[in-house]
Amino acid sequence: MKSPEYTLGFAAGFAAVVIVTVIIAMIIKKITGKKTEYDERQIAIRGKAYKVGFLAYVILLAASLLIHSNFELAVIPFYLEQTLIMLIGLGAFVCFAIWNDAYFCGNEKKKQWAIFILLASAANAAIFFKTRENWFTPDGIMNSCWSNLFVAVLTFVIALNAFIKIIADKQAEKNSKED
Repeated sequence: MKSPEYTLGFAAGFAAVVIVTVIIAMIIKKITGKKTEYDERQIAIRGKAYKVGFLAYVILLAASLLIHSNFELAVIPFYLEQTLIMLIGLGAFVCFAIWNDAYFCGNEKKKQWAIFILLASAANAAIFFKTRENWFTPDGIMNSCWSNLFVAVLTFVIALNAFIKIIADKQAEKNSKED
């Protein structure tokens, strides 16, 4: 069991991150003054994307349950496994929405957004590799720093999908002009 100081420190750090994130989001919203508006088609596709993400989450959760009920896996802790499953569900939602033109509004700068996500991926990967001496506990179980690698891979896949979609859209636009 963790000490009360550890628990209090973790809670304070988590609260600080939430507060800073909310403040930054409010400042960005005030500076840009833009409201995200999706058309009816995008809203319908986002509903389908939520279904895809939820189904990916439920299927992986069921697979996890089957695996843990039949095998003794002592490599990945339960909370890391659940984090990975949630991130895969999120990735399924985002990638489905990107490829069906329902993730971005018409006025958003997709390329700058993808670059920002790629930088977030690099930052998470850097944090993971910086803590390489703590990757595993002394008894061989994965440590919590692996969540940084999971997020780095997710954000890299999302950025890669966004870049490929941008290129595909430009190519489609170019082909439609030629016809």
